[in-house]
Amino acid sequence: MAKLEERPVDSGLWENKGLDGAAATEWWKKRFALVAAVPSDVARAGALLPALRQLSRFTAEERRRLTKARIQAFVALPADQRQRLASANALALATDPELVKSDDELVAQLAPEVPGAQEMARERGA
Repeated sequence: MAKLEERPVDSGLWENKGLDGAAATEWWKKRFALVAAVPSDVARAGALLPALRQLSRFTAEERRRLTKARIQAFVALPADQRQRLASANALALATDPELVKSDDELVAQLAPEVPGAQEMARERGA
């Protein structure tokens, strides 16, 4: 079982519940830009995990919707930011493998629905 995040570290993610896809995608773009700007891979991994934990607590339908928005946002990022996030994701996998594998499975299911997601999958190591 993935560790449950009880602190409101990503309370903004909860605010995305019910937002339309475009608004959720814009939120993820801003979130990813902030995480990509963190100076080390380890700290970036630490910034990714709480959001993944929060996502895992949504209903399956809402998690799919927000994950799809996340994929769309990731694809729209500049290559250097995508690379920094992909490196952080690899470290996050070592920290909480069950959570990250569950997220990666969902991303793999949704990726065919998002133009450009094949490139994203290669960058994430899938």
